[in-house]
Amino acid sequence: MNIWDKARILFSNNFNERIKEFYNGDDDLNNVGMNIDSETAMRYSAVFACVRVLAETVASLPIKLYQKLDNGDKREANDLGLYDVLHSAPNMEMTPFNFKESMMTSLCLGGNAFAQKVYDKQKNVVGLYPLDWQKIRIVRKNNELIYEYQKETEWVPYTRKEIFHIPGLSLNGINGLTPIGYAAKSIELGLTYEAFCIQFYKNGANSSMMLRHPKVMKEDAYMRLKSSFTEKYTGTANTNKPIILEDGMDITQLTINPVDAQLLESKNFQIEDICRIYRVPQHLVNKLDRSTNNNIEHQSLEFVMYTMLPWFKRIEENMNLQLLTPVQRLDGYYAEFVVDALLRGDNASRSAAYAAGRQWGWFSVNDIRRKENQDTIENGDIYLQPSNMVEAGTIPDPVPDVVETPTQDEEMAAKLKQNKDIETMIFDILLEKGVIQ
Repeated sequence: MNIWDKARILFSNNFNERIKEFYNGDDDLNNVGMNIDSETAMRYSAVFACVRVLAETVASLPIKLYQKLDNGDKREANDLGLYDVLHSAPNMEMTPFNFKESMMTSLCLGGNAFAQKVYDKQKNVVGLYPLDWQKIRIVRKNNELIYEYQKETEWVPYTRKEIFHIPGLSLNGINGLTPIGYAAKSIELGLTYEAFCIQFYKNGANSSMMLRHPKVMKEDAYMRLKSSFTEKYTGTANTNKPIILEDGMDITQLTINPVDAQLLESKNFQIEDICRIYRVPQHLVNKLDRSTNNNIEHQSLEFVMYTMLPWFKRIEENMNLQLLTPVQRLDGYYAEFVVDALLRGDNASRSAAYAAGRQWGWFSVNDIRRKENQDTIENGDIYLQPSNMVEAGTIPDPVPDVVETPTQDEEMAAKLKQNKDIETMIFDILLEKGVIQ
């Protein structure tokens, strides 16, 4: 049975028989098999949502080029041409956001991301152009990796130096595994559930009730009843219309219902399965049945730690290996994502962290203002030191007595008092000598 025969069965008038087979367990999932490629996989809403979350998260964070200094500090290395490629313009046709989004989408769907390098006369990378991962095959010739790119009917070879390649999860460390290939059955099952729901509701009353006539109907009467009933009572436009019966006919409601048959539960499980493959928290794809206001913050933090940080590390290390020369790496140059924006808490949490950092001396005023994307201020690079904190094992010096400097009025009053004391002393001496009677 080819794919067209399968499609005809799935979408034909015999769909109700397929429903019965589905519930009885007599169906074969392979009978509704389909070729799962990137375009087909992205038609499944769970795959689209997970890929979009990962791609937009990576694309929203800037990549900067740094140089590690001898004292352990680092500086932004905007003196290299690669800085502009990573931070401002990867090529003449894309913004950094578009480029990173395209590369991450390729990683999520094909397990590999490829870009063609553009060099200047000094052999420095000055441009990156993404390539379709589905048109590239990797071969090894003479102990060297060759990337063959399909252009129309021919395969054009590129060397490792000409291609920027980021492999995803891999068995050999070179060629990444294709997520949609390994998860094809899960994606196919999710698409099958959606096709089932479409046909179920499209048929309307056709599979939810049964008409019974007391007599055997003739062919023309049967066809007239079928045509009239289909026209007036099936389809979403005729939902909940009152049904008029004649000739002693009665109607029996069937119990086939997506909820009763746990179809919705099965669909939910497929969403969970896709989220499990991509390691995306379910609340990020708008599945909130198990999320609360108390645990979403922790789930978001786990998303950064356990989902995004491995991706950041994978991309950074491949950039350092393939886009920087060995001399530049020895000079301390490296590329790094700025992930501070993902780790930002709410205003109260940030204020508490800044206050502790300022009090204990690892934040200055300007450090805090830079993190809040504000301009620095004069004398704002001073770090505070708690007065009661000293180096372990040392005895602090005694605090010297503070000598207060008297004011001018106090000095004048002291002189007047001193002169008066002298006059009193002289008077007492003269009185004692009998000079004064």
